[in-house]
Amino acid sequence: MLRVGVAAKRLGLNPFTVRRWIREGKIQVMRVGKEARIPVEEIDRLLGQERLRSVILYGRVSGAGQQSDLQTQVSYLQEWAARERTGKKSLTLTDIGSGLNPERKSLVRLMEMIQRDEVEEVVVTYADRLARFGKEYLPRFFAGYGTRLTVLNAAEERIPEQELTQDLLAILTSFSGKLYGMRSRKQKTLLACAKQVMEEKE
Repeated sequence: MLRVGVAAKRLGLNPFTVRRWIREGKIQVMRVGKEARIPVEEIDRLLGQERLRSVILYGRVSGAGQQSDLQTQVSYLQEWAARERTGKKSLTLTDIGSGLNPERKSLVRLMEMIQRDEVEEVVVTYADRLARFGKEYLPRFFAGYGTRLTVLNAAEERIPEQELTQDLLAILTSFSGKLYGMRSRKQKTLLACAKQVMEEKE
């Protein structure tokens, strides 16, 4: 379901024109409260297009030492897609990096594909594979482009100690860098102390 503004952009029309067509019955809509939402299929009908959008299987680990975990994620996702999305075009994307980093290469590629209307569904094993914080906003972003998010283990929350430690260090690095400067002696001393404390806790 697309908002009027997004639908108008895809159709190459002014939003006022789209609203007029809705009133005239030229475009079928669904009502969400007082707001009109336009099914993606209606856009395809008006454009005379048949879309072939992909199911994106996305996996992520925080460090290069977790390659086996990444492969486990990928295998699980691909087996699920073969069983539950038979006949659908799928693409596997992976990242190695912190869930706090919004500039991960494959994540950026995924967002760009969604904005180009190339993605029907995004599938992950756990919600935190996409993002550590702020992941609650992603379903809304996806829905705005007619893309749904499927979390296979939505009832479970899994935060390995190693990854949590790396995320905490990433936060500390960012804040201490802003406070003292990325190359300052104070920043390096603070990070060294933090790493020592975390290693002692392991």
